Amino acid sequence: MRNRYCTQFFLSLLLVLLLAGCETTPVEPSAPADPQAAHAANMFEQQRYGAAADLYVDLAGRTPGTSHDLYLLLAADSLIHDGQLDKADSLLQQIDTGTLPQEYRFRQTLIQADLALKRFQPEEALRLLAVLPQHSRRDEKERFHSIRAAAYKEMQDSIAYARELIALDRLLSSDDAQLPVQTEILSILTRTPPQILQEKFPSPDSVTRGWLELARLLRDFPNAPEEIIAPYREWRDLYPDHPAVPGLLTSYYSHQQQLAPVEIHQVAVLLPVSGPYAIPAKAIRDGLMSAWYNDTSENRPRVKFYDSSNADQIWPLLNRVADEGADMVIGPLSKQAVLQLARAGSLPLPVLALNQVNTDSVPPQNLYQYSLSPEDEARQVAVWAAYQGYREPAMLYPSARLGERMATTFMETWRKLGGGSLRSQSYDPGTRDFSTPVAQLVRSKQRKAQLEELKKAREENLPYTLPPRGMDFIFAIGNKQQMKQIRPMLQFHYAEDLPVLSTSRAWDGQLKNDERFDMAGIMLPEMPWMLNLEPENPLSRSSLQDYLARGERKYLRLLPMGIDAYQVLPQLRKLAMSDLTPFEGKTGLLYLDDKHQLRRRMTWIVLQAEPRILGTTPPENTVSVLPLDLPDEPESLPPAQR
Repeated sequence: MRNRYCTQFFLSLLLVLLLAGCETTPVEPSAPADPQAAHAANMFEQQRYGAAADLYVDLAGRTPGTSHDLYLLLAADSLIHDGQLDKADSLLQQIDTGTLPQEYRFRQTLIQADLALKRFQPEEALRLLAVLPQHSRRDEKERFHSIRAAAYKEMQDSIAYARELIALDRLLSSDDAQLPVQTEILSILTRTPPQILQEKFPSPDSVTRGWLELARLLRDFPNAPEEIIAPYREWRDLYPDHPAVPGLLTSYYSHQQQLAPVEIHQVAVLLPVSGPYAIPAKAIRDGLMSAWYNDTSENRPRVKFYDSSNADQIWPLLNRVADEGADMVIGPLSKQAVLQLARAGSLPLPVLALNQVNTDSVPPQNLYQYSLSPEDEARQVAVWAAYQGYREPAMLYPSARLGERMATTFMETWRKLGGGSLRSQSYDPGTRDFSTPVAQLVRSKQRKAQLEELKKAREENLPYTLPPRGMDFIFAIGNKQQMKQIRPMLQFHYAEDLPVLSTSRAWDGQLKNDERFDMAGIMLPEMPWMLNLEPENPLSRSSLQDYLARGERKYLRLLPMGIDAYQVLPQLRKLAMSDLTPFEGKTGLLYLDDKHQLRRRMTWIVLQAEPRILGTTPPENTVSVLPLDLPDEPESLPPAQR
């Protein structure tokens, strides 16, 4: 049964590229034997996790001693599988690790790590699972490597992700379970440049060397499965004991065919060469052409540029590029031009517009819209905050059009996720003194009085508890210059204990020595390209940023937008299919919403001397804000449902 669950899990992984941990049946306590425990285990195997949790909690309630904690552990595991993370955490807190038998302590650690992973805390999951105990059971080893693989995937560390999958594959005992895992291993290795593989695997063991060699073969025959048969037999003779299962090549090529991009022969790029959009258009063009020059595929499309400075002439221009043989279009850039296309009934060919607009009418089916929207970042802040368990936001925003739009987007998303009211305070972005609005937002005078009461009570040895603040994080909207003043003001006004979230506008890719003290600790979403995760890649930030003139540096993030616009173009039809893997772009994980707007799930970092990666914004439909005050449930309900 465990292998069937693992197979289902990794088949799902091929769709969403996110490991969630191999589902394994919890081990029952050996004593005392109870028919209800067997029934609970059966419920778990049937994936009726909530029912299994109720049975285990009931068993814990009427079982003394060691078995009490064991049943709570199994109940928590069931609740994690059921998505009831807070209830699972509550049960785990009740377990006395000191009295738990040694043989079950590693299972407790696995469950805690699984919980951290489900809460999008991959670093915590890896911290808990730093070492695999020597005498672990096979199912524990499987779960260990599954969780670690998921954590590395969440952190976008593809090499570590592949290592864990290779380790996991060695433990699986059936071809059905191994096939999706091995297909994913090959997909990762064939996508990774050979020089990086050589660097990351300097002394591979025999099995890993076999995987690397097989990946090399597949790169040599990317679209010719019939031609790889003879080389594959030679590879098999060299690695007779390799665990590659029958049907692996068929599965790999089938998977690649599903992900195959649309064949494009000619791309028309509509960008302005004059007017207010000319300079940002140049940065997009530089990124796009960098991607084109580094496209080594045999069928690299021709790219032809057209001047779209006059938005009123977008229709004649679009018809012209269609007549001149273009298969697809990138651009236009201005909202005015995109709005004309969005209001059209149909378009003569697919268009990836480089801006986003909203209309009352339904846009043409072959119009795709892509922008680096600040409002979208505000939406991701709300999603990330909810997933981190925050419940009471306080928001500081500039009283300008963009700031007000971002604030509105955040509030609407927060309420959509189930959040309630929130404190908000605007500030004048033209002033240099943000002290008054910050003090008003965090109720500085009130907090100061409370802290003085606490100090006095301690001096007199009297009981005193600080009242709730009514806020547990601050969303501060501002650019880097503004945040350099706002963050110290928050600390000055007794809000140093509150997490501060912002957007990528608060960071320009580095912190100078004099900025680190004021900015350290701010959390924000950022595009992976800005983090320079692959410095040896010719399309990385370190490779391309110097091409921009000093006056163009504020458009640095448009370089990766140009790269993504070129590289995602053949993938748009695939992304339009629901539930498929997002495109791993330079600006984030790209996916299409129901309006064919290309959205991003960005990488979250915390600012310090070198930014630390926290994870990736989770899908919005997986998130909800936890209620502040849970009503007391009737005593008649089973404990796991209270």
